Amino acid sequence: MAQTLDGSQFPQLLRFTLGGVDVATQVNIPNAAKTATIRFETNAGKLAFTGTDAAAINANHIVVTADATHQFSVTDGINVSKGVAAFYVASGTGSTVISVMCEG
Repeated sequence: MAQTLDGSQFPQLLRFTLGGVDVATQVNIPNAAKTATIRFETNAGKLAFTGTDAAAINANHIVVTADATHQFSVTDGINVSKGVAAFYVASGTGSTVISVMCEG
């Protein structure tokens, strides 16, 4: 099920449990976000920038190490959005907790 950070404040945090194995969860981020940070707890995860919520994670994904924070920019270096409005996360192990933080 899709999760949304609404940009009502920055930084903004969201923590939720991922569903089944390799099932994508869409994370919607606000236009004003400049960076996003993710952390998969206990199990490694997967990050993709294209996909469909509740479908299999896109084959074009990166594997993200467990228990480490991973930050990525969603701006072009001069604080202009590149149009990234969402990304997709999944885990190779069911019931993995993920934390997401957006900063503006």
